Amino acid sequence: MTYDIGIGVCSGIEGNTVVVSLDSAIVSKLIPNQPWRKSGTSVLRLRNSLCSSKRPPQVGDEVYLERAALTRTATATLDLFGNGDPVAVELIQLLTDLDPQPPVAVAAGKGRSRRW
Repeated sequence: MTYDIGIGVCSGIEGNTVVVSLDSAIVSKLIPNQPWRKSGTSVLRLRNSLCSSKRPPQVGDEVYLERAALTRTATATLDLFGNGDPVAVELIQLLTDLDPQPPVAVAAGKGRSRRW
């Protein structure tokens, strides 16, 4: 299944690297059990090749990653507190509990009312 995943706002493009200000929901997927941080504080740096070809990154816009690119080894660096102290993260963690579920079948009625 292929689709794009939005992860945050592009705050810069430096050569082949995209810089993204992350939402706390994305941070919690990359580093589970991390106390909540203010959205936009954490900064992720990743290869441009991981970004959606349909929606390439542009400064100030949402950054979308191709799901298929994340199923292979895809690493990035995360500056959790925005203080210049990055750690390596595996982006495949973004796929946890993300696959869309098939639509729920609507239960058929128990019967039709009859008019006598």
